[in-house]
Formats: sequence, structure tokens, C-alpha cells
Amino acid sequence: MRPTCPNCGLKYERAPGYFLGSAYINYGLTAVLITSAYVGLRYGAGFRNDTIVWPLAAFVVVFPLLFFRYARALWLAIDLSIDAEDEDRWNE
Repeated sequence: MRPTCPNCGLKYERAPGYFLGSAYINYGLTAVLITSAYVGLRYGAGFRNDTIVWPLAAFVVVFPLLFFRYARALWLAIDLSIDAEDEDRWNE
């Protein structure tokens, strides 16, 4: 990951553990998606558990790896929107 934004100079790395919230976003979205997929496939489409367990298990492994970067960007955007008055401090 780059240390700063090439367009605006926004510093990405804040402090150790800053992006821990992005892990919660990533985990939460994965949990919501896998739960709704399971309920939809199991009870909506009528698939058996042994039919859907492996595709859903693969999704649980692959999706967080692919969404990792976007979860970090979302966490940074949430922090920027909540703490916008300290934007000058971020570029130091």
C-alpha cells in the first residue's frame, strides 16, 4: 500500500492498529453475505447442506482476500467523513 495518496497527499498510515476497523467491516460484510446466501440457497432454492458447504466455504476464504483493500478504503473514508475538521493533520 502506498504511504500517501498521489493526488491529494492524504497520509494512509495513521498509527499501528488504525485499520483494525477495516477488519470488522470485512468480517461483517462476509458474515452477512454468507448468511444470506446460505439461507437463500438452503431454504429458498432447496439445496442440501452437503451441496452448498464447499462453495460457501470457498467464498468465505476468497472474498475477504479480494475485499481487503476496499474495506481499508471504506474505513479510511468513514474516518475522514467523521473527522473532517482534522483533515490538515492527516497530510502531515
